[in-house]
Amino acid sequence: MTSTPPLSVAALEGAVAQAAEVAGHLWDRGWAERNAGNLSVDVSSELPSWIPAAGPDPAGSSPVPYPELAGRALWITATGSRMRDVARAPQEHCGIIRIASDGTTFGVAWGPPSFRPTSELATHLAVHAALRRQGNPARAVLHSHPTELIAMTHLPALTEERLNRLLWSMTPETVVLVPEGVALVPYLPPGSADVGAATARAVQRHPVVLWEKHGATAVGTDLLDAFDLLDAINKSARLYLACRTAGFQPRGLTEQQIAALRRSLKP
Repeated sequence: MTSTPPLSVAALEGAVAQAAEVAGHLWDRGWAERNAGNLSVDVSSELPSWIPAAGPDPAGSSPVPYPELAGRALWITATGSRMRDVARAPQEHCGIIRIASDGTTFGVAWGPPSFRPTSELATHLAVHAALRRQGNPARAVLHSHPTELIAMTHLPALTEERLNRLLWSMTPETVVLVPEGVALVPYLPPGSADVGAATARAVQRHPVVLWEKHGATAVGTDLLDAFDLLDAINKSARLYLACRTAGFQPRGLTEQQIAALRRSLKP
């Protein structure tokens, strides 16, 4: 891939640096095999005046219009990009798209030559639009393949209620960090508008959405915030599976202990 000119915008340095840091964490944990994983950050407020809006020849469009995103700009990974490469050179493997006033078409405002956004763009657009509709301050969306969380979706007769009960029971930190629990979306084709719509509905109630037999998507105030949620929840899944591998069913926190923790979080 040909190098792109440096993005010398001080306000964006934080998003660029976090993209590199989080991409490195995903690769180190084995959550981003080959070109798995993608991320985006709404950087609309950080952009200088020279970043253009989508022009008369848009780079792409969404099958679903999102008026909430009209004029918004996303820093987003390129399709086919490897997280190990994003960690090394984020400006060569990410770009900025700006959604036009119709809320449907978008242009590449900045990026490497021939830049195209991630194949999971439908999910990123749908989730960012849902966050803005809700007035949610989260502006980062992170998708990856946390090994133990994916393994949990293969449990027989798994329901969202049972999944959360298992995850909460492993450590009190999981209850504290995600008192809303995680959402469980039944298997849908990767990259489809359907999985994007299902995820957008789910993030209105849960900051983490688990895609059955595929991966997980988290939202946060920034990319590190989203990553920390996945990291903590996957730790619970790893503990549960470690106990089962050792040959016993973990006792876990009791219903009373979980309820007491949840009550302590209320203002």
